[in-house]
Amino acid sequence: MQNSTLGWSLGVIFRGWHDGVTAALADFPHGARGHQILEFVAGGTLPSQATLATHLGIDRTVLTYVIDDLVEAGVIERRADAADRRVRRLAITEDGRTTLDALDARVAAAEEALLQDLSPEDQGLLRAVLDRAGAAVHHGQPGHDACSVVVDLIEPKAAQRVAS
Repeated sequence: MQNSTLGWSLGVIFRGWHDGVTAALADFPHGARGHQILEFVAGGTLPSQATLATHLGIDRTVLTYVIDDLVEAGVIERRADAADRRVRRLAITEDGRTTLDALDARVAAAEEALLQDLSPEDQGLLRAVLDRAGAAVHHGQPGHDACSVVVDLIEPKAAQRVAS
């Protein structure tokens, strides 16, 4: 029997994504979590460890160990904040950029395998919906929840398909 609740669907998709990405990144420190950290640090803003912990929802004490391993791997480095020497900013290294490109390709291949039964159009729609829903929930925008964001995105697209 198929269960079509949002929670069930998200859970199945997440488990599939997690399994595929975990296998693809098995040789990288902390796998998908390490990749997420590297991506965030590559964003160019030199985040503090506290900012990173808040953004990814990781306990700061746990994050310290993960960052230690990424520093040891040579993909990120800690830098003292010029305004407050107690604060450490995170920066991607040159090796980190090269590594991130390779990891991104491996994650993309795992995601492509996960979504292979969807048309390219549906894959794009799913990604767009999830990006908007995730951003809305993450940033706690008043009046927005994941379901309303999904409905806002799907209804115009569905209407376009019917009209075509």
